[in-house]
Amino acid sequence: MQLFHPTTIDEAVALLAAHDEARCIAGGQSLVAMLNLGLLDPPALVSLRKVAGLDRLTRHADGSVAMGAAVTQATLASAGLPGALAVLSEAAQQVAHPAIRNFGTVGGALCHADPAADLPPAFVAADARLTAIGPDGGRSIRADDFFLDYLTTALAEDEILTEIRLSPPPPGSVGAYHKFARVDGDYATVSVAVALTLEGGICRAARVVLGSCAAQPLRLDAADAALADTRLDREAVARAGALLQDAAEPLADMRGSADYRRRIIPGLVARTVEAARARSEAPA
Repeated sequence: MQLFHPTTIDEAVALLAAHDEARCIAGGQSLVAMLNLGLLDPPALVSLRKVAGLDRLTRHADGSVAMGAAVTQATLASAGLPGALAVLSEAAQQVAHPAIRNFGTVGGALCHADPAADLPPAFVAADARLTAIGPDGGRSIRADDFFLDYLTTALAEDEILTEIRLSPPPPGSVGAYHKFARVDGDYATVSVAVALTLEGGICRAARVVLGSCAAQPLRLDAADAALADTRLDREAVARAGALLQDAAEPLADMRGSADYRRRIIPGLVARTVEAARARSEAPA
């Protein structure tokens, strides 16, 4: 296995294109484990550790945020992002343990596309846009469209995720993330990421996303619409939770049966929506 250390995106893309089945490596928290288990055996690894700019998180004056794919999960966890974007920092705080977050990267977690991981549903809730660069140039992919199946994304084999962009959070927006897990640091049995925009106690827009309940983060337009133009009363939240429960197709594993996962969805949705709503009422 060859290991390459490019210093520019163009060089990294060229190396990836020149070696069939090559893989990119940044923090290595998922990839190295898969290599050790014999699940992957790529002929070459293209390290992104020395590519300039990939480890920067930039907050712009208009409230928008740009982060390179090699930003660590620890950096995101401590970023203190405002409004609805707080869902991202809160999700990052619950990834595994500090040693993992210090090395694991945001881009690595997104490209690994494990539906039980913390970051994918949070980035869908935040309506992030992901920049991919390949031999034919760059393109922008909505987080909604990025996750296709278990461990499968919309990235082509010769593309690299380089940046994630987040629009300015609307005034009155709040975010929250809740993970139900067997023990601290475990993957989610079920997780819920919520981004709400509130005005005078009325929910003007909502994005509710489940983790560990389908082959990709699960979001429904109908569930979001059930919360819009309401005061997030019990009936509206229950309706949204029921719609998500009906749409869920979780797997059964050591963390819970498929039926158990479905049963706890409405309660977790209600808890996370209430946590977000309460933040809108907290003193500034």
